[in-house]
Amino acid sequence: MVSEKICLEILQLMRGRRATCTQRFNLDQPGKETVQESHAEDSLTEANLFRPLLSRYDLPVIEASIRWLQLGAFLSKTEWGLRGPWVHTLTDSGRAVADAGSFPEEDRKLFYRIDPYAVFVAHQFNLDDQDLIGYLREEVLEPNGFVVLDGRAEGVEEFRHAILTKIQKARFFVCLLTQRAALESGAFVSSVWLYQEIGAAMAYEKKPLLLVEEGIDRQYVGELQMVYEYIPFTRSNHPKVFQSVLRRLQVDLDAALIPQPKPARDTQGD
Repeated sequence: MVSEKICLEILQLMRGRRATCTQRFNLDQPGKETVQESHAEDSLTEANLFRPLLSRYDLPVIEASIRWLQLGAFLSKTEWGLRGPWVHTLTDSGRAVADAGSFPEEDRKLFYRIDPYAVFVAHQFNLDDQDLIGYLREEVLEPNGFVVLDGRAEGVEEFRHAILTKIQKARFFVCLLTQRAALESGAFVSSVWLYQEIGAAMAYEKKPLLLVEEGIDRQYVGELQMVYEYIPFTRSNHPKVFQSVLRRLQVDLDAALIPQPKPARDTQGD
């Protein structure tokens, strides 16, 4: 699997390195032997490039990443002679990416079929939940570089199409199951739309993270609790609980070898 993280690591590994080629000529003519040294900047031999990567990545992954960089014109070869030795060398584009610490946005899109930093947040659209949604969006996700999507759309048909498109686009799916209607038992159920959105996420092979308000009837989340990650919260402890969501997303990105998003404050300061 080619990943943005590995490709960036390769470019930064090569930046500032010098490869030296020593060639000897006229070895069959005593007294006339000559030695020639050639250098290539921002370059590494095959062995020196692969060796530090093999302790962390499988060989096919490294090979695929190098091929991706070559096709993207971030890597080239420096060769000495028609059949002489050669080394991997950064192109100007490769140097620019290594220095910037990230790929241009158009090139980044080639790594992903989904947005790695998009989080679809399923929630009820009511006044009682606005503080919860606002905290999750404005204090947890967006300041740390994540993009928040939700089910807001005009019209039923537009809603159905838009909701599926957004869920499919987002790498992450977080559902805020809050109280909606009271049962005779005194417990509550949440919106039926949220359960449908969870089903859509499952169809797209997402791993829903459920934030379940205290008081929601266990019968309505029992099966979900066994299948998906389930985090209970109350109106009083939600800041602490919601902050734990960030760490879960970051761990997932690390496991998938996807670079962490740039915090919003860093983006604004660039």
